[in-house]
Amino acid sequence: MSRPHLPLLLATLSGLVAASCNRQPLPTTDEARLLVIDGIEVRVADLAPYLEFFDSFLPEAGRKVKVQRVLDDHLLPLQLARRSFAEPRQKLLAEARQLCEVATNFYELEQQTTNVVYRKRLNQTRLKPRLPVSMFLFDPLRTGAVSAPIEVPQGWIVASAFELHESPLKSDDYVDGLQVAYFTHSDQEWLDWYAAQKLLLADKVTFVHPDYREAMPAWMHLPERLATAQPAK
Repeated sequence: MSRPHLPLLLATLSGLVAASCNRQPLPTTDEARLLVIDGIEVRVADLAPYLEFFDSFLPEAGRKVKVQRVLDDHLLPLQLARRSFAEPRQKLLAEARQLCEVATNFYELEQQTTNVVYRKRLNQTRLKPRLPVSMFLFDPLRTGAVSAPIEVPQGWIVASAFELHESPLKSDDYVDGLQVAYFTHSDQEWLDWYAAQKLLLADKVTFVHPDYREAMPAWMHLPERLATAQPAK
């Protein structure tokens, strides 16, 4: 290679390194905002434990899909529910805590909840339970133990795994688990309420982290899209 080309080569390499650095994900600190919608703020750090869980058994899935699921299935509806149903949620939490005082293992939980309305014992893979519930049920160190009340958008769940069945592929693992729910809404009532909230909030996004724009749920109208959609004056 001739010497006149050396400065150009060095400049090109420098540019590639800089571009690579710019593509690195930002630190997941509490100071990094991910999304603000109708005054509700979600931070980048809020995603971390759930993305780590997904990565543990679905490493091939795209980050966009994972972020969308965490936001749409858990973080956003949870924040909305806390705001809209604070008082009934606190009453249900007290009931769930009372159950945890008398049920400390799987058998006790099963015996103490025979007459509870929202009670299910199911064989489920990791994608079926509500996200934080799945994280508890599929932790092999917690098999047989009873969870503290786990907060989900509909309310609270007390859970316990009877047996974890492992497979060659972690995505095929399934758990024989018991879930006792203390909910503000039935499943259909909740789906209807959240669908209505999406319509009300679609135009109320005031901030999105630029590195995560493409990972926002499709029902949101992001600020720049609204601006470009307005007719020129």
